[in-house]
Amino acid sequence: MAKRRVLLTGASGSMGGEAFKELLRRRDRYDIVLLLRPDRREKRQFSQYENQEGIKVVWGDVRNADDVLEAVNGVDHVLHPAALIAPAADHNPPLANSINLGGTKNIIAAIKKQPNNGDNIRFVYVGSVAMYGDRLRPIHMARVGDPLKPSVGDFYATTKIAAERAVIESGLKYWASMRQTYIAIPNALSLLDPILFHQPVNTHIELITKESAGYGLAQCVEAPDEFYGRVYNMGGGPSCRVVYKDYLERMMRVYGLGDYRKIMPLNWFALRNFHCCWYEDSWVLNEYLGHWRHSLEDHCRQAEDATPWYVKLGARMAPTVAIRAFMKRMADPLKWVQNGEEQKVKAFFGSREAWERIPDWEDYVAEPAKEWERHGRLEQDEDTVDGMQRLAQSRGGQCLSTELGGVNTKLRWRCGFGHEWQATALCVRAGHWCPECAPPPWDYDAIAKVDPLLAGFYYNNHDKNESQKVEYLYCPNE
Repeated sequence: MAKRRVLLTGASGSMGGEAFKELLRRRDRYDIVLLLRPDRREKRQFSQYENQEGIKVVWGDVRNADDVLEAVNGVDHVLHPAALIAPAADHNPPLANSINLGGTKNIIAAIKKQPNNGDNIRFVYVGSVAMYGDRLRPIHMARVGDPLKPSVGDFYATTKIAAERAVIESGLKYWASMRQTYIAIPNALSLLDPILFHQPVNTHIELITKESAGYGLAQCVEAPDEFYGRVYNMGGGPSCRVVYKDYLERMMRVYGLGDYRKIMPLNWFALRNFHCCWYEDSWVLNEYLGHWRHSLEDHCRQAEDATPWYVKLGARMAPTVAIRAFMKRMADPLKWVQNGEEQKVKAFFGSREAWERIPDWEDYVAEPAKEWERHGRLEQDEDTVDGMQRLAQSRGGQCLSTELGGVNTKLRWRCGFGHEWQATALCVRAGHWCPECAPPPWDYDAIAKVDPLLAGFYYNNHDKNESQKVEYLYCPNE
């Protein structure tokens, strides 16, 4: 039996790198094509595979249609985790858009240029948990179908949303999208980043190890046809769920930094406007891929094993005041307050007054463990015109079409502001709504007044009298 050919993008990343390792273990069944940038780091890492049997390396750029076409020609599967991620994406929106959205469109176009319009090719796109935006308790459980509401200033998330919409609406016969959660890397330096402070301490995280994520991506080549034509949430499952402050406590002790509360005051952390959540429905993807291979405990052991003894010793010996000063240099939210950056303060705290009310750690009272809420979400409705009308009404709009047609038939919709567009029912069911209202700019205070479903999530930690409209929070190359 002839081997099938798999194209993998992003093989130099954490998820893509592990997927590549897994595909190498299956070389008796699959040939591998890699699309890689011809820069020094990737040349050094992958040149060894250029002349190996069953592996083809295309040195190119996902933004270049010809490079993409060369990589896609003759393949049976396309696995696409490559992306420019935050914070780099937020500081260079044009580049992020050209890679994350433009690159995905190039792949779709290249697939359609294959025999039979690419109907024999299976395409798997990797999205992000950032597409859901802020999901603090009690709406900390997300599922496919929730409104996509990227946090203010999170340009990366907007490109992932636009790219997923392009995939769903592509007309390809076999496609799937997996909204990837936080990939936990057992490297002390990966946590020591300003993004450490962008997250509220009560953020709920369902992490996944890079090995589990990569294994899951590789497993897609084994998935049955019924796997395709759907959007999934990809997390590590219940054993990988944690609240951020508890995760911080464990990691800081692993790295020898001791009690994080002694070196990072509570008011260095944002109060809102990040992302991450627990997935209500991540089990659905695991039923197909069986990628729940590691738990939170496994990740903590990985981090312990990966941290050199001299790093731990140095951290334990360093004076608390020195560690605190080092951490303070990364505390972006504190800088925003001190520098009077009003738009960022409003987005991440609500106001300077809200920041001033943040207590010390000894006075901090964790939120009670109350039940999570579904805030007006509709259950899956039937595939009828009335069902589509109810779906549209939940978003404050209308379905203008009177016939449904097939799964790739685009219906006509109208949002609460009167904008009209075409989209498949599947796209709207997956949480996508009016493309004209989609950020940027971020104007949720206005949209929530006409979109009841989004309002049920947005008013979880926003006042109905707030007013903020933002084009970008970060200047290019800031």
